[in-house]
Amino acid sequence: MVTATTVNAEPVYYNFDGKLPPIPMEDEPVLPPPTDSSPKLITDTTLRDGAQDSRIALFPHESRVRYFDLLHRLDNGTGTIYAVEAFIYQKRDAWTLDQLLDRGYEWPKVTTWTRATPKDIKLLVELSQGRIKETGMLASASDHHIFDKLGFRSKEEAIEKYLQPIETALENDIVPRIHLEDCTRADIFGWVIPFMQRALELSEGIAKFRICDTIGWGVPDPYAALPWGIPRLFSTIRAETGAELEFHGHNDFGLATANSIMSWRYGGSKVNVAFGGLGERTGNCALEQMIAAKIRLDGDPGLDLTALEAMKELINGEVTPLPDRAPIIGEVFTTSAGIHQAGVAAQADAPGGLIYLPFEASLFGRDTVELSRVGSLSGSEGIVSILNRAMESRNSDQRFSNTSRVVKKIYDRIQEEYDGTLDESANVYSGYRREFYTSEEIVALAEEFGAIE
Repeated sequence: MVTATTVNAEPVYYNFDGKLPPIPMEDEPVLPPPTDSSPKLITDTTLRDGAQDSRIALFPHESRVRYFDLLHRLDNGTGTIYAVEAFIYQKRDAWTLDQLLDRGYEWPKVTTWTRATPKDIKLLVELSQGRIKETGMLASASDHHIFDKLGFRSKEEAIEKYLQPIETALENDIVPRIHLEDCTRADIFGWVIPFMQRALELSEGIAKFRICDTIGWGVPDPYAALPWGIPRLFSTIRAETGAELEFHGHNDFGLATANSIMSWRYGGSKVNVAFGGLGERTGNCALEQMIAAKIRLDGDPGLDLTALEAMKELINGEVTPLPDRAPIIGEVFTTSAGIHQAGVAAQADAPGGLIYLPFEASLFGRDTVELSRVGSLSGSEGIVSILNRAMESRNSDQRFSNTSRVVKKIYDRIQEEYDGTLDESANVYSGYRREFYTSEEIVALAEEFGAIE
């Protein structure tokens, strides 16, 4: 039963003087709702919030269009990637919006982002000529924003201000998607729910809502109290309003993906992401991580996962370098420890399948991957792997194994280089190598020892 609530006139602040915020816990966990058969979908903000990444001065115009094409390829007609959102304010934004709409793709749908003013909605209508059917609009939710950032005199004034662009959107047959900025520091019963109820009444239930964990304070623990606990937050808002909910998570505490998954579990239908976790400060929830989560939870609906490698190449080459160790899209298939290399070497013929890899590299579009990197902790297995790959590339039938004498010689030489020279009088090592050995260096050592035919 949805119950009407009233606005709390008093400010509610969460001020910890810049220190790490605590996580208040309830005595009992919030329970997930009964199994929901509706699909869990993904929306993409790479061209909007992702483009605000502090490493990016400009997301190139043509690259934005190519990214959209790849996003369409990734979705592969499944509708899993429901929408992509774009700005509308600059000449390049208008050009990009035209290009995206002219593609005519069913999925992802093209949506936009606006500020909470009727003027912005009118600009959107002018630019899109009726082609945009849904837009996001900012509605800062916490009292930190309502009073301290925006300078409203009361929470009621904020509601009246936010309802104006919603009404303008409805008058132009545009579905309002209301972004509740900083919702994990908001007064949930004293402002968020009353505002949502007013917006739903005005829109006759059409309005959608994005719950924003703007500074990453959200926690995936079902025991965590409001407004931090994402399970409790989604469960409460869903029960009190019945509205369609989407989650927008930032990664300040490394919890964006976990929080996004829990939003799905506790009443949310969509999760907002950016490729590679691009975005303000530590970034948004990563698209590729939620794609993997979607498949693990619900099975693969038919996505073209090979598009992820092409997307990574586009972002790395034309926008900004991505972290080498990023899950799913990073250099996550290479191992340097001997015990791991032994497992990788054994898994090709193992009846149980993969031993030290979470999935095949080719699953996400990798054609070739060197699984072994030779460093100070590497064993002979990595050397064998590199030498045999070199022989295959030369169309040679020659193969090496852990019992090959040259492998032992190469291993010993490598360890000598990493040991360096001990000055016994000072008990100090010097002249030791600090870099990995390249495949070319390993092959050169084998040639030096006369082992390659």
